[in-house]
Amino acid sequence: MKKRFIIPAAASILLAAVTMARAATVEELQRRLDELSGQVETLRAERAAPPAEPATRDEGYLKGVWDRTRIGGYGELDYIMKRENGNGKGGNTFDPHRFVLYVNSELADWVTLNTELEWEHGGVRDELNSAGELSGEVTVEQAFLDFTIARPFNVKAGIMLVPLGATNLYHEPTNFNSSERPALDTFLIPSTWREMGIGIHGALGGKADYQLLVMNGLNGEEFSAKNGLRGGRQNLNEDNNRGKAVTGRLELRPITNLYTNLSFYTGNSAPKGAPDAYTTILAFDGKYRISDFELAGEYVQVIQDNPGVLTGDIGHRMSGYWVEGAYHLMPAALKKGKLAEADLVAFARWSEFDTQQGGIADPTLASGKYDRNYTTFGFSFKPVDTVAIKADYQIYGDHHSAGEKPLDNDKFQVTLGFVF
Repeated sequence: MKKRFIIPAAASILLAAVTMARAATVEELQRRLDELSGQVETLRAERAAPPAEPATRDEGYLKGVWDRTRIGGYGELDYIMKRENGNGKGGNTFDPHRFVLYVNSELADWVTLNTELEWEHGGVRDELNSAGELSGEVTVEQAFLDFTIARPFNVKAGIMLVPLGATNLYHEPTNFNSSERPALDTFLIPSTWREMGIGIHGALGGKADYQLLVMNGLNGEEFSAKNGLRGGRQNLNEDNNRGKAVTGRLELRPITNLYTNLSFYTGNSAPKGAPDAYTTILAFDGKYRISDFELAGEYVQVIQDNPGVLTGDIGHRMSGYWVEGAYHLMPAALKKGKLAEADLVAFARWSEFDTQQGGIADPTLASGKYDRNYTTFGFSFKPVDTVAIKADYQIYGDHHSAGEKPLDNDKFQVTLGFVF
């Protein structure tokens, strides 16, 4: 009796279980069919909807531009006290000398846009100063495209710095010890000197770099014995003749801690229609460090083959040099905490140049005051690599005759320079 009861009962339970499993399977299939039907309807709706706006201006695009763009710059704030010597240039003033903004962006992995915008003396005021010049300046110092092709050969074009001398390319205040750039790099090489042009550049092995550019030239009618070549820089949309200038540079690092540069410039400075008057500039500069001692210097030779076409008071040649010694004084024991990267440098520099060498077109304009020299000594303290606090004294001398006024002054200057 028991077996007869157990067997039918077990069969009934198994049948019920199979029936429930089939029912669950059918319900699951129905649910999945409903989900697929909903997905199909969603796809149909998306295809029927109008196309979305391109994603080129969304947050992802803007983030990409920001990631490829670098913003930086530098500035100089001065306190200047000039000694009175009868030339009317004595004084005691604060001066927001310059503020420069860099905006550089990678337009592609091989194309870079480099720009530099400068405000001098707080910008431009409408009225002229006592010298008949605007008291400030706003200029585009650089704006060029750099096309990276290969390490030894690349192309750049636009508004670029002329690759001449020790200072014009490396004019940020943390790159030199004195409060002002050397006078040689103001009058014989008119820093900061930029022009429109195109050229090539690259690295030659691991110890040499080069640049070779074709650019607009100088306006020689603005040369003078007083200001050298400085007045010859033209507006970027002007060129006084149809000729173009050629300039180049070779940077050499033959041994550790020795940096040398050979550079040149040559171009016709005469106005259109006048006889040619070529200006050629040759420059050599170098720096060498031994332990805590540094020795640096620069020599510049300007050759003007036909100065009489330009102006009557400049010589066939202008030349000059400067030599500087510097010693790093910061004790290692003080390089800790906030001063871990600090440096203190004491320096002294002798500089001289003459803008009336080799004879001039009008001998009555010759004067010893254009044969100038500067002795500059002081300190440069860098609490960090990007900030320089400088204090120095300049002693000025020339060979002016009795009754002539000297062109410059002795002065004490403090400069706060920074890069970012």
